[in-house]
Amino acid sequence: MKRPILIILLGYIIGIIVGLYFNISIALVYLIVISILFIYKKLKIKEKRNFKLLSIKRYFRYIKIYLHSKTIILIIISSIVSNSIIIYLNQEYKNIQEKLENKQNISYKGVIVSNKEEKEYNNKYKIKIQYNKKSIKFYITTNKSIELEYGDVISFSGTYIKPEGQRNYKGYDYKKYLKQLKIYGTIKCSQIKKISKQQLNPFPKILNKIKKNVKEALGEERAGIFLGLIIGEKDDIQEEMKEKFQNASMSHILAVSGMHITYIILGINFLFKSKIGKNYTNIISIVVLVFYMVITDFSPSIIRAGIMEILMLSSKLFYKKNDTINSMAISLLIILINNPFMIENLGLQLSYSATLGMILFHKKIYQILKNIKIRNKFYLYRVKPKIDKTLDKVKEIITLSISVEISILPILLYNLNILNPYFLVSNLILSIVLVPIVIVAFTFLIFNYISFNFSKMLAEPIKLSIDVLKYISQIGVLPGSKIYFYTPSLFSIISYYLFIIITYFIYCVYSSKNPNRTQIRIKNLIALLKIYIRNNKKKLKKVIALISIVLLIYNLYPKSLKINFIDVGQGDSCLIITPMNRKILIDGGGSINSNFDVGKNTLLPYLLDKGITKLDVIIVSHFDRRPCWSVYLLL
Repeated sequence: MKRPILIILLGYIIGIIVGLYFNISIALVYLIVISILFIYKKLKIKEKRNFKLLSIKRYFRYIKIYLHSKTIILIIISSIVSNSIIIYLNQEYKNIQEKLENKQNISYKGVIVSNKEEKEYNNKYKIKIQYNKKSIKFYITTNKSIELEYGDVISFSGTYIKPEGQRNYKGYDYKKYLKQLKIYGTIKCSQIKKISKQQLNPFPKILNKIKKNVKEALGEERAGIFLGLIIGEKDDIQEEMKEKFQNASMSHILAVSGMHITYIILGINFLFKSKIGKNYTNIISIVVLVFYMVITDFSPSIIRAGIMEILMLSSKLFYKKNDTINSMAISLLIILINNPFMIENLGLQLSYSATLGMILFHKKIYQILKNIKIRNKFYLYRVKPKIDKTLDKVKEIITLSISVEISILPILLYNLNILNPYFLVSNLILSIVLVPIVIVAFTFLIFNYISFNFSKMLAEPIKLSIDVLKYISQIGVLPGSKIYFYTPSLFSIISYYLFIIITYFIYCVYSSKNPNRTQIRIKNLIALLKIYIRNNKKKLKKVIALISIVLLIYNLYPKSLKINFIDVGQGDSCLIITPMNRKILIDGGGSINSNFDVGKNTLLPYLLDKGITKLDVIIVSHFDRRPCWSVYLLL
């Protein structure tokens, strides 16, 4: 077995998905499947073998090459383990939340394990308490006048607020989000008493000092972008700026990833490799990466990149060959063992799918682009090599961007419903300016902690660098830069990835210079399929015509009337879909005095989740200070 960790990971993911979305025991499913296969094998009648071009039995043997007995046993064991864990955790969350919700007032003693988050009307902290001899975490909210610090031991009393689930169809699920953070809900404190100070992990204090110094040196707005760029801390970035970066396909630079790890390793090699040698430099790199993962609060993307890099450096220390796919599997398995609910984390999904896309598609796409030669009779003999070298770098960047976009496109459309056609332009510009910016930013960060006065010398170049990034983000306001798509179905997503996999496999078959037996068979089967299509053109045309007529009748046939009431918080909103598929929206809710944009954050996602990109009629039932505020924003 070549990659046992990958097999265990696949089984682990299957178990989590079954437990999370179906809430059933996978062991029972396996028992039923094994029973059906046993009965089928006993009742199996021998048939005369005839060649069939489209035969599941014929091509199932290729699957058997990978799904042999050891692989199946590993998948079954790991999936049963993860399935049992996710069902147990779900039940535990439910029991604790129900018990606390039934109490009018609760009192506990706990330790503050986060820095202050300033909200509009209160301060928010993360606290760890002992509940039934187990450490669990909550959010607590306090008055603005109460100041707490990381490590404070407090006794408090207050009211438990259960996290909300989905309020609308496919809407935001705050309860699921808190499970990803291992948080059981929020406690609104009425009384708080400081007891003592407990010595906890010193790294949050270091991070707090860094953030304070950065804000003082760069100002609030620039500091928010800087902290997002270097440590992935996005809480201080203005919502408007976040949206600009998202629309310009630049959000990835605000999430710590492999790019940051690469620059850290390059910097350490530059400083130490020539002085202390390769092995000691690799050891220092591993220590620095662990420290970096700690201060970035173990975000999924940094764990993925960090563990992969640590495994690669360790393989060099022990003179072993590094397997990138295996490294990815190990890092993801560690994350999911620690918290199986992280499988729903968007950052984790984007990070791993983007990396997998680069591994699978980068070389093939680059080969295609490299074969495209740009001829220009005005080339000078001495200039041509430099131009060709520059073009190769541009092709490399375009290849990486396309590889990543291919793999993450369904995830982006499912979660954000936005596509930016200028992503190649923004990534090309970023590839040029981002390297010096990140290097200078890391230097500033180090000196900012060691000597604040000395770091002020680098403040001006950092301010200029951040202003450059803000200027590039203006790509997001260009015409056509924000194309909305309705939320794709699960079937569409699976079909997309199957199409990509099949296309990639066929390309590998035809581009192989020395095809093996399996590839030769695939070529022959494709040739047979072409002959079959050529010989049965008339039949196929009739089938296609029949399917088209059936679909047309289905779409034109009147359907039942649907009335959807939308939870928009303040106010009312109703979506009516008529039998002739006309969409009518009545009101939109919201308030002119509220900072929450109902039209943008509730109505628009709801409509896109329903597959609606166009409304036929909007009805405003009454006028207040301003008519249908959220509908106005929606339009």
